[in-house]
Amino acid sequence: MRIDGTPPAVPRRRLALLLGGSAGYLDAISYLALGIFTANMTGNTVLLGIAIGQGHWLGVARALLAIAAFVAGAAGGSLLLHGRRRLGSVFGVEGACLLLGLAVWVPLRHPHPGSVIPVPTALPLIALLSAAMGAQSAAVRRVGEQRISTTYVTGTLTSLAVDTVSEILARRERRSRLAPEAPRPTARALPLLTGVWAAYVAGALVGGFSQQRWGFWSVVLPVVVLAGAAAWDLPRSAP
Repeated sequence: MRIDGTPPAVPRRRLALLLGGSAGYLDAISYLALGIFTANMTGNTVLLGIAIGQGHWLGVARALLAIAAFVAGAAGGSLLLHGRRRLGSVFGVEGACLLLGLAVWVPLRHPHPGSVIPVPTALPLIALLSAAMGAQSAAVRRVGEQRISTTYVTGTLTSLAVDTVSEILARRERRSRLAPEAPRPTARALPLLTGVWAAYVAGALVGGFSQQRWGFWSVVLPVVVLAGAAAWDLPRSAP
């Protein structure tokens, strides 16, 4: 624990990696089971445009619902953090949304794990999972890495590319001036940016594997991860 009462950066960065893997995991499950993303709103915006162009109004409704629920979840997570300033409270809400999704799905007893869930059932699941990912996005802002996003991977890759070029140019300039090479914030962020992207890919890989074998029951794993993250945050104060 630092003098100012904030937790050390390393555990927070590990938490960002864990949440990045969880986001990729849920995106894979939601795309395979629901036909929509619940973390990747860029992808849903593209799907929205395609659905409008094709006159597929059910697809329009699904994409709009996912986007609206994500925004609502992010707003709700921000309100929780503003009042209590605890990451664990947001993780609890996110886990509750996932558990509610299971409660909606389980009574329907869909027999085929790899099949797409019918639309009437898919709509509340889309709303709940997207809200969960919106809340997570708000929570990551409190991890202490403002430029990191576990759901907006395009931005993470952009930051990685820009920071890499900036670091290379800065090192060349320091060498030409024979100045000492002090560590720069961008250099310290590069491993984390790379790690979040890799965690997202790994999570998507595991999520796709799990959904094909256990169906929506696969959502149990992110709930366990969130419960552990909430427990980790109990003795700590959010930055």
